[in-house]
Amino acid sequence: MTNFKYDSFDIVEVAEKCGIYFHPIQRNDVELKALCPFCSDTKYHLGLNRQKDRFNCFKCKAKGNSVSLFAQMHGISNKEAYTILKNEQGTLETKTLYFRVDEETPIRSIEERHDIYYEFLSLLRLNRNHLMNLENRGLNFGHIHQFMYRSIPTDNVFRREVLEALASKYNMVGIPGFWYDDKGDLQMFYKKLGGIFIPVCDKDGYIQGLQMRLDVPPGSDEKKFRWFSSKHFKDGTGARSWIHVVGDTTAREACLTEGAMKADVTSVLSDGRLFIAVPGVNAIEYLPNTLRELGITKVYEAFDLDKRSKPEVKQALITLRNTLSDMGVECVSCSWNPKYKGMDDYILAKTMSMQQVPLAA
Repeated sequence: MTNFKYDSFDIVEVAEKCGIYFHPIQRNDVELKALCPFCSDTKYHLGLNRQKDRFNCFKCKAKGNSVSLFAQMHGISNKEAYTILKNEQGTLETKTLYFRVDEETPIRSIEERHDIYYEFLSLLRLNRNHLMNLENRGLNFGHIHQFMYRSIPTDNVFRREVLEALASKYNMVGIPGFWYDDKGDLQMFYKKLGGIFIPVCDKDGYIQGLQMRLDVPPGSDEKKFRWFSSKHFKDGTGARSWIHVVGDTTAREACLTEGAMKADVTSVLSDGRLFIAVPGVNAIEYLPNTLRELGITKVYEAFDLDKRSKPEVKQALITLRNTLSDMGVECVSCSWNPKYKGMDDYILAKTMSMQQVPLAA
């Protein structure tokens, strides 16, 4: 067997080329910390060792060297990554490490985001496991097609084909989830875990942004839901705490829950009832404006029943009720059989047993 000795590259400079953000305070120039681009990292769990040419995330366990880091970030093979880095080696000059304080690229209009996200989702597929998951929640093929759920593309070749198709048609600057690398190639944020893209829509059906429901293995500390965002990448744009609306928008009463997918499913199971979803119990910044636009006078609060045991959720509900009270919107807290954590689970169980489902106020 022939042994090959590859040229080494400065893993820190390669990470910078990939748009990875470093911790503003470092102990030395050999071992550095950065935000991991492969998980929901906000505390700089990614370690980079210049001497060993290794990276390792202490949260999601992603690891490798400078070549595999570049390959994973660009959706290409290690061989292709090595060739690119080798050809650019003369430009990877040793320099004093600096840390980005770039301002976030301004977000594009709702109309532009909708058109691009719609095109993006149209280019993607929904794998069989995700289809079965959605059907088990009570959705049929028509509902799944209507909501445009798609699988996160984990295949490098397919993902690159999708990005090239988008780049040939649109200017992607200012679209959360996308950014251009140093070579001018379009990149997207993705999770190697895989998962489902969930469109988050306004009252008029425009796609404001995308959430990701990740295929998180049991026992993992990875968050199951997160935004499709490029906030931590050079010239990228972050997502906002958008409010999702689904169902009969002519109604003046609405159910309020957490999570766009939960709202979609529960609205379908309750014959198109108006549901409004916040991305988190504390993420109600845009809720008042949405309620005003819809002319809502009464809200049925239908957060999961763990609201009874979690102090932080209890406090968030107090803030929510005060906000609604200040707006003159009546708020009624809903409950159901505690055997079921969420209203969607409860209504699905009742639907399966062909029984009518009353809401308990």
